[in-house]
Amino acid sequence: MKTFRLLTICLLAIVGTTSYAQQQVKLTKTATLKDSLIKFEFGGFIRHDAMFDTRQTVDVREAAVVLWAKDENLDPNGTDLNDATQFQMLAILSRAGVRITAPSVLGAKTRGYLEGDFFGNAEGGINEFRLRHAWITLDWKNTQLGLGQYWHPFTIPELFPLTVNFSGGAPYMPYNRNPQIRLTQKLGKFNVIAAAVSQRDFTSNTEPYILASVPSGHLQVNYKTKKLILGVAGHYEHIRPKLSSGDLNMYSNERVNSLSGLAYVRLNTKPVTVRAQAFYGQNAASFVMLGGYVGYTLPNEIETYSTMNTEAYWIDLTANTKKIVPGLFVGYSKNNGATDPVEEDGVVAESYGLTSLVGGIGAGDGARTINHIYRIAPRVDFPVKNIKFRTEVEYSLAQWGDADLSGIAQQNKFDAENWRFIFATVFTF
Repeated sequence: MKTFRLLTICLLAIVGTTSYAQQQVKLTKTATLKDSLIKFEFGGFIRHDAMFDTRQTVDVREAAVVLWAKDENLDPNGTDLNDATQFQMLAILSRAGVRITAPSVLGAKTRGYLEGDFFGNAEGGINEFRLRHAWITLDWKNTQLGLGQYWHPFTIPELFPLTVNFSGGAPYMPYNRNPQIRLTQKLGKFNVIAAAVSQRDFTSNTEPYILASVPSGHLQVNYKTKKLILGVAGHYEHIRPKLSSGDLNMYSNERVNSLSGLAYVRLNTKPVTVRAQAFYGQNAASFVMLGGYVGYTLPNEIETYSTMNTEAYWIDLTANTKKIVPGLFVGYSKNNGATDPVEEDGVVAESYGLTSLVGGIGAGDGARTINHIYRIAPRVDFPVKNIKFRTEVEYSLAQWGDADLSGIAQQNKFDAENWRFIFATVFTF
């Protein structure tokens, strides 16, 4: 009965918790089942956000996560319908987690991590509890094996920009959580990471990843000290978009191959911590970034595909002070379009990916697409014991235009600007 009561308490603790923006929960409370040598650490945070935007935005969960400002949308009188302010307050970012330490297995320290929040998995599921992490690790002296759902290897917790906006570095940094099998080998101050990765939450459709019948592959090397982290990473993805396609709905075995690369640095100095990344990749929509891939259909033929190219850069500066902590985030990203667009007469083009679904990337006649985006966001944190008061002013611009067959903005360009003012209160326990 003692075991059952303690497990019940830990389960209830998961449904009520939270740390800052996109970082892991800081686990602070501990309980131990002496009879089974299992240790539980649980904790989290409660977060309240108040947000004001000067323009309508492409966003997720009632603007809890803002990607970019919406394109111009003129009524019959020439008035831009998207030139309208918006305001919202939310507590759905509150989060809870539990870390479990168990007896060693195969000579390795065994740990598990389970975390969720109230963000929901869809717009209609806002306020619902959802899975973030379900992660098992086996640690030997210099080797770690990880299995479950966790941050994509491109999404590095030590490199998270500390923005107040819950979008963090997205859509300027790769952002994803994936089911995966990850092997990390320590070689002194160097780490080599190899991973087989699947796709679950950050895509408009998981079917192309399932139909591929193979996982994505990832390889990363980094150098870590207390003051410096340097790394490079590469990711290969192979998907099969459809079983059949074209106006005759014929069998299709067409595939999309994409390759992405990332370089990153974190430098800790006495006055400031610097975090920065540079990304160039294909089908970056799976990382909540500009891009994706374009499908081309000719009469009486199956649909063929070409991956889109994206470049992105960001830097985040955080002062190493205690009572008042200023910071600054700056990001830039550009849509470079499809690699090999089909430009034959009669071709129909369609863009695919998360950022096509929410609105931002398009291809072909009548479509609008983004050329480039950038964001400048200064912030100030006021930590008081277990509470942080956080405020940020964010200026962002998205340049829209008529899309060509490769998904690049060519004509009728429009700069959509937005100012976001956000105040967040975070109570960590």
